[in-house]
Amino acid sequence: MASETKTEVAVSSKPAAAQGEAPVSPSTQMTQAIEDMERLFGRLMPRNWMAPGNWHWPLWGPFAAESMENLRVPHMDVIDRDKDILIRAEVPGVDRKDLEVSLSNGTLSVRGRIAREAHEQRKDYFRCEISQSDFSRSLSLPPSVDSEKVAAHLKDGVLEITLPKQEQLQRRAVEVK
Repeated sequence: MASETKTEVAVSSKPAAAQGEAPVSPSTQMTQAIEDMERLFGRLMPRNWMAPGNWHWPLWGPFAAESMENLRVPHMDVIDRDKDILIRAEVPGVDRKDLEVSLSNGTLSVRGRIAREAHEQRKDYFRCEISQSDFSRSLSLPPSVDSEKVAAHLKDGVLEITLPKQEQLQRRAVEVK
């Protein structure tokens, strides 16, 4: 059952100046009306209700989780270590054959495809949903990466890419005197 909110507005037939108040200009009245409408719409639909991360609106129901999965760009951690750079990317549900890792002109690109098929069959109906989506994420890399020795491994939905640094550019400690 929906709750109702009633807003009462005092209406007077006397002009504002006759009531002892300063007259309100038409532009101020219009601004106030616009602000009231924005507050009303803000309660009905928050400003960022269409942003993929904010699909908590009840009308989306069971579709929100599936839509989020299809629009998702993998999160990546970049870890600069002494002898290499380690990149970890979350790619749950992606098969090894559906991943492509490439390195070109100092840019690392990770591309993949997520494909799902759901079947449900009961006595009186059959439901089949097929969804697929592609994703891509690129990162600029420092020139110190040795592109000939890059290695990538996928395990438990986490893609790890190891980018060795060139010998002459590896990090070293400098003694402070």
